[in-house]
Amino acid sequence: MTTLDNILDFTGGKRFYRFGNADGKYWIVPAKGMRTALNLYQPSGIKGKMVKVLLPCLHQLAPVRKAIKAETINCSLESELHGLLCRVFGVQEIEFAIFEGTPSVHQKITMQLSHGSKILGYCKLSESNEIKTLFEKECDILERLCQCGVTGIPAPLYCGTLSSGTHIFVQSTKKSASSRVIHEWGAMHDDFIKQLQEKTKVLLPFEKSDYYCTIAQLEQHLDWLPPNIDRNTVARAITSVKEKYTGKQAEFCAFHGDFTPWNMFANGKELFVFDFEYAAMSYPVGLDRYHFFTQTAVFEKHWGIEEIAAYMESDAGKWIDKELYAMYLLDVISRFTMRENGKVTSDAATPFLLWGKLLEKLI
Repeated sequence: MTTLDNILDFTGGKRFYRFGNADGKYWIVPAKGMRTALNLYQPSGIKGKMVKVLLPCLHQLAPVRKAIKAETINCSLESELHGLLCRVFGVQEIEFAIFEGTPSVHQKITMQLSHGSKILGYCKLSESNEIKTLFEKECDILERLCQCGVTGIPAPLYCGTLSSGTHIFVQSTKKSASSRVIHEWGAMHDDFIKQLQEKTKVLLPFEKSDYYCTIAQLEQHLDWLPPNIDRNTVARAITSVKEKYTGKQAEFCAFHGDFTPWNMFANGKELFVFDFEYAAMSYPVGLDRYHFFTQTAVFEKHWGIEEIAAYMESDAGKWIDKELYAMYLLDVISRFTMRENGKVTSDAATPFLLWGKLLEKLI
């Protein structure tokens, strides 16, 4: 059975629409309260943005639903899950919208929870024991960051398993209808990263850091890399980092791991950052900015190797430290190599080519 079968009751309930995009991602949103529900939907393309604006007004028109290939379903939350979420948020009734997840080995359901027009929080759901471990790790990281006094992040509210075997992680949010997504790096991003550094910084021997563990794993599994990435380049980059830092102490701090516009939003002048499942507590200072830059360059600006290389040599790219950028690339290569357990598919191999070519230019 799928997770949807375990968390939803399809024998009745309210009317919802299920629609998808060209990337194989799907959303389920209610007909009533759709404007609030669509805060879960963060499209980057023009067509998706039009859907977000127009669907709440036009969803009753069959041609509109047909145009976006929206399926009409009736459902409600499974009773155990409904009761749990109501207790967590202290309400009698709760509304929801669902993102079925990005297709990958770590695909999971994300559910936005609301009461009227107020967004209460989010929960992630999966039947995978591997993803359960990620939920537990994210819960632990958020608890530690909250203890350090880091602001602008979710509070973990519940982490456990339903009787159906579905694992669930619930967290708070400050998202509202006025929240906005910021796609260009600015002062709010600098302030958040500075706060993260100052409140979590620690002086450690390099070999005791989370970052060392990450590149050590990669070094042990170079044979897992897809054939479109040069293993000698990766090995040389690892050797260069180890030669510089092994046996020495360095300053490390918390690292988000997926610091991108779609994992944050702004309320006024405050940035709120979520999705800490790839986070760690002892990484070199500043690596999150390189992830933000690379992901927005590739997925929003549609840059290739040459455009990124040209930016690095321009006045706008003077902030880039080539050594730190190479260290970031080793992290992201290692993370995705380990995630795929040595079985990188042709689709997953595409970003490896870009990371590998960038690494070649940097070293």
